[in-house]
Amino acid sequence: MKRMFLGLFLITLLLNCKSKKTSLQEEDEIEVTDFINFFPERTLPIRVADTTLAHKISDSSLITFKTFTKFIPDSIFSKDFGKGVKPKFYPLGRTREKGKEIYLFFKAISGNKRIGYLACFTKEEIFMNALPLVKTGAESYTETYGMLDNKFQITTYREKKNGSSLQFKRNVYVINNSSNDFTLVMTEPNEEIIEQIFNPIDTLKQINKLSGNYVKDKRNFVSVRDAKKNGELLFFIHFEKDNGECVGELKGMLRLVSKNRAKYQEPGNPCALDIEFGTTSITIKETGGCGSFRNIKCFFEGTYPKKNLPKPRPVSKKNIAKPG
Repeated sequence: MKRMFLGLFLITLLLNCKSKKTSLQEEDEIEVTDFINFFPERTLPIRVADTTLAHKISDSSLITFKTFTKFIPDSIFSKDFGKGVKPKFYPLGRTREKGKEIYLFFKAISGNKRIGYLACFTKEEIFMNALPLVKTGAESYTETYGMLDNKFQITTYREKKNGSSLQFKRNVYVINNSSNDFTLVMTEPNEEIIEQIFNPIDTLKQINKLSGNYVKDKRNFVSVRDAKKNGELLFFIHFEKDNGECVGELKGMLRLVSKNRAKYQEPGNPCALDIEFGTTSITIKETGGCGSFRNIKCFFEGTYPKKNLPKPRPVSKKNIAKPG
């Protein structure tokens, strides 16, 4: 009789226990616990370098965009990839501080752009925030990585050589569970390193007279490019204020409302811009809340002078081949 009860107990236990998901590419119901446990468990310290992003991972570990954004909002990575872009997501590792937060490492890929992130969840498995640790496209760096150490401090490190000298920047963060944000607790630069900015529309056509680059400097510019439909233009804005403490970046489609005026507004998105094209500059005014694409204390506004395209060099008559 005891054996029978023991057998029934074991069968019930097995039926009630959910097995770990082996794939998150299916469209079936996936809970946050399934999502978290899909990330391979790692021991500290966990380090994600630029070389980590280059490693090929089996497609069986791919997490679909629909599933991923169910637990981590797309506003986290749209700042880096541009709104509307749907990167591929691959888990890199997970760990948790006993009785406290859960940390997930993942990489996002779209085209040639790859970024490694660290996401943080509460012990109740509620999403708190995510932080980009390392990005590709910075060939001038000799070393770049992000790391979570045994004290649960997060470090980002950038290093490059400039002749015989070595430049580096190290930032150390901790998760602030009262504000659900990462707090910078230490920075150690011997010289500021300027990261390259990825312009996703840089190589597109600029035949329209309004298209072009409107530039204050390398960290503050607006790119405008031709769109497929008449009356529309593609744009990309990047700005940095207050010594880099306030950063904004936005990519989208402009709708021309007059000869020299355009608006940006997408359904369901409060962010709205009013843009006026002058003969030598562009003026931007934020008319709707764009907080998902910038820091809280700064706005998409200002005037940017137009950068003239270089004139083609005249062809010398001596270099023109004679017919026949």
